[in-house]
Amino acid sequence: MHFLKKVFNKFNRHYLNICYKTIEIKENAILDYRCEIEEKNNIIIGKKSIIYKYVTIYKSTKGILQIGDFSHVAPYGYFLIENQKLFIGDNVAIGPFCSIFCSSNDIPADKDILFKDSYKKADVNIGSNVFIGAQCVILPGTRIGDNVVVAAHSTVKGELEEGYLYAGNPAVKIKKVYT
Repeated sequence: MHFLKKVFNKFNRHYLNICYKTIEIKENAILDYRCEIEEKNNIIIGKKSIIYKYVTIYKSTKGILQIGDFSHVAPYGYFLIENQKLFIGDNVAIGPFCSIFCSSNDIPADKDILFKDSYKKADVNIGSNVFIGAQCVILPGTRIGDNVVVAAHSTVKGELEEGYLYAGNPAVKIKKVYT
């Protein structure tokens, strides 16, 4: 079975690179054939990066997904990009069942607007050498600096300063990663 998965992934990589001119899957990168991708364009996956099975990526034709080198997204992730940009740096590990939202419902500014009709839309930027634990939720407009650890089950919104461990709902700064 392992051999078949390798063959299917290699075939999927070549198929995407040939059929979709704005997808770039670099050297030894893997985009698992079991991933679901809406609008297969404007995607760059850096060398030796992996998007594992059953990751769902919803984006429009204008949305951009860029993943740096040596990064990985564990199974069952959910990325809602729409028309925004999701940038993930080098050496990033995103745990299983993580959700990243570049578009999400928001509290309406006017009480006459229904919650289902009120959205926040903004790019998400994740720096390099970042670890995001399992089942985290990252909300629109989030910027995560380099060398950051986000504990499992955290909800992230806003800017996370470089070099710290964050945890909780909402995620708060816990301690410096390197002392």
